[in-house]
Amino acid sequence: MKAYLIVSGAIFGIVGVAHVLRLFVEGHSLSDRWFITHNVALFIVGAGLALWALRLLVRGRGPSA
Repeated sequence: MKAYLIVSGAIFGIVGVAHVLRLFVEGHSLSDRWFITHNVALFIVGAGLALWALRLLVRGRGPSA
């Protein structure tokens, strides 16, 4: 269970950070609300899932296999 939480938390964290970086790298203007809203929402989801995995890992919930 610990390995799963580490791997899934890392993947969701990387995906969340990638969406924030995408805002700066692709150079869309601030008037493109769909692009900005989409990437911010995906960052929030990715960061939330990564933090949830971290919380479960720290608390030690579930079987340690």
